[in-house]
Order: sequence, then structure tokens, then C-alpha cells
Amino acid sequence: MNIRTSRAGTVIGALAASVLLLAGCSSGGGEESASPGEGGELVDVKVGTIPAILSAPLFVGIEEGIFEEHGLNVEVNFADGGAAVIPSVLSGENQFGYSNVVSQLAAIDEGLPLRFVQASWAPCCEPDEDDHGVLVLPDSGIETPEDLEGANIAVNTLKNIGEVEIRRALDKLGVDHSGLTWTQIPFSDMGEALERGDVDAIWVSEPDRTPGLQKGWTQILGPGVESFPDVVSGYYSTSQQYAEENPEVVKAFRDALAEVNEFSEENPDDVRRIAAEEMGYDLDLIAEVNLPKFPVERDVEGLQEYGSAAAEYEVIDGEPEDYEALFIDGE
Repeated sequence: MNIRTSRAGTVIGALAASVLLLAGCSSGGGEESASPGEGGELVDVKVGTIPAILSAPLFVGIEEGIFEEHGLNVEVNFADGGAAVIPSVLSGENQFGYSNVVSQLAAIDEGLPLRFVQASWAPCCEPDEDDHGVLVLPDSGIETPEDLEGANIAVNTLKNIGEVEIRRALDKLGVDHSGLTWTQIPFSDMGEALERGDVDAIWVSEPDRTPGLQKGWTQILGPGVESFPDVVSGYYSTSQQYAEENPEVVKAFRDALAEVNEFSEENPDDVRRIAAEEMGYDLDLIAEVNLPKFPVERDVEGLQEYGSAAAEYEVIDGEPEDYEALFIDGE
């Protein structure tokens, strides 16, 4: 297994033109019309993702031999955020990549030829079970969602899923979010920023959420559960060009990931153990973190909910005309 770390903090809009150029010049990073498992050979595919608990099923699939059974040899590459993964997929650096749906819709809104392959995760189940949280210091004076009005909130990427989920959650609670400000900080640095008083609250993902709670910080929102409960919030995607040139590889990857997610949903202890072993997390910590759901089926209606909210909050200019067309089909 080969794991590399990429530190490519990327703004999708600024790179749209260059990525389109790269994608036009690239063969998609793989051999045209490759056939997984043909002659006993595995097809090498690179998968970009983020160092969060929601990525652990990739390593489950590798350890359990599920990708190999589908004729694939998977290499995992890390980036700081899902928005940074998308250009690597469109340029062919990675053949597939995880991003949250807001990052993906923003790329598509810019005219980039990104297509959804397989669902990755969905928030579960009650606010205190969410794998994301909006946390504050216990002496901050922020005790309820209403107290967030006018707050400065740290997110890992501006104009992205963190903002959309928080605004939608506050809308549902009848809380005015027009005065919120946002500060971009990597998940790993948010805790220090909160303690210094640089921000009033942090939107943080597991496994960084649980250590904050263990320090006595307070969760004010379970942002995914309180905004888009049970809705698929991230997908693995590929470029339209790669999908057209390598339909059998895309089908193999999609089928393998569906099997991986089903296994992960049924075997959470394996997800935790493998996350500790392969992603370098402390096993005692991972035993305490919240896991998301690992859905098998795509969620077109849920994607439309996110698209509508992202357009309403001016994160994207407009919704796609046909959400179904954004998914890779085929048997």
C-alpha cells in the first residue's frame, strides 16, 4: 500500500481554466479501455481523499482484498480538503477522488467535467452522534445556537460545506446567520485558534472533534445531522474523460466501493482499527470518535437539497439543470 500526502490548498474557481486545460491534455492517468483483472493483472488506480475518519473505508477495502477482488490495485493520496482533491482528479493525477458534495457542485458550477461515481458518507444519527461538530470554549458565553449570531467560525475551506450546513441548521432553528463571519483554518490547527481567541467557534470533523470534547469544549451544533440528516454528503468522483475512456475500471471501482461501504457499515470495529493502523490515529481516541454512515446507494434527492442550499447561500451561482446526469451510469 502506498500512501502519500499532498498539501495542495486549492480554490476551485481560480483553477478552473488551468484544470480544464490539463484535463484536455491528459489521458486521465490510466490506460485507455483498461480491463480490471484481465489476465490476472490488476489495474492501478490512485484515489485522492482527506485524512478524516470518513476515509477509513478505503483502507478497509484494501486490507480486506475487496479492491483486488474487483481487479484494482488502489493507492491512496491525501490532501487537506476535498476541494484540493478535485483538480487532481480532473488533471489525471488521481483517477478517483473524494470530495464533499458542495465542493463537487462548486466545480460543476464552474463548468468542470466532474462526475459522481459512488457515495462515501452521510451524517448519523442524532446531533451528539454527528461526525462533525461546531465547538466552543466552555467559558465563551456561547451556550445555545442562538448565541452564535455574529460569531466568527473556523472552517477548513471557505464557501463550502461547513458554511452551507451551519447556515441550513441555523435556518431550521430560526436563528439569524446573516452576521456570521468565516475564517479558513486546517482542522489540525483549529483547536489552537479557538484557545487563542482567534475565532469564536470551530466546525470540526472526526477525529479532531472528540479531543475537543475531551478537553471540556462544548458542542453547540451537530451540523450535518441538524441540516441534512441521513443525506449523502460526499462522493468519490472521476473526470468525464476518464469515465468515457475506462468504463470497466469505473464500474469496478464503483462496485468495489459499494461492497466496501456495506462491509464498513456492518463492521465498525474494523473501521476504527484500520483507521488507527493505516492513518496513524491513536486507537484509544478512535474508539471514542463518532463514525458516519457509509451508504451504498446514491442519493439524487439529497444532492438536490445540497444544491438548492448552496445556491441559496450564494456558494454556487446556480443549480445544475439535471442532477441525474451528474452520475456515472452503466452496468
